[in-house]
Amino acid sequence: MVIKLLATFLLIVSAYLGWWAVSSTAGLWLFPALVALVGAIGLYLRKRWAQYFWYGIALIACVWWVVSVLQVAISGWPQQTTVSSIISLLPGLLLLTVCIGGSFDIAKRYRRASNAL
Repeated sequence: MVIKLLATFLLIVSAYLGWWAVSSTAGLWLFPALVALVGAIGLYLRKRWAQYFWYGIALIACVWWVVSVLQVAISGWPQQTTVSSIISLLPGLLLLTVCIGGSFDIAKRYRRASNAL
């Protein structure tokens, strides 16, 4: 069930990146859209190679978010209060939760599948 949710998440990410790349004529973003689409299809079909697509996407998303937050923190945090700063971090923390939690779940499921063979 969780793997299908993660595959749906990747499908939505792929559609958004594809739409964004076409609408803003940023063709470079078609590559991540294609990678997310291939990963989503692989997860739906439960292919072993799809776990590596997920790990790569999750790692890049987590590192990108951390680097972005560090850049904002170094340049001067845009929020005035601690509460508004924490609230501004919530979407990224949710993304980290999905990426890290999804990676643990995929590792558990694919390890179980390899032991069954």
